[in-house]
Amino acid sequence: MHVEKNVCDSLIGTLLNINRKTKDGLNTHLDLIEMSIRGELAPTQMGKSTYLPLTSYTISKDGKK
Repeated sequence: MHVEKNVCDSLIGTLLNINRKTKDGLNTHLDLIEMSIRGELAPTQMGKSTYLPLTSYTISKDGKK
């Protein structure tokens, strides 16, 4: 039961882009670049902060409502 809950929490967190619950972070994006796949998901630097583009399976704000 605990495994099912953890998997469900991870999926919901990633789909809804919930802060601190998503598994789609900077290291994940950097790994994709290193493997030469999904170049459109490359992180971009804007000043001191790093911007991570949303993935195709992330639900938009309108979709969440």
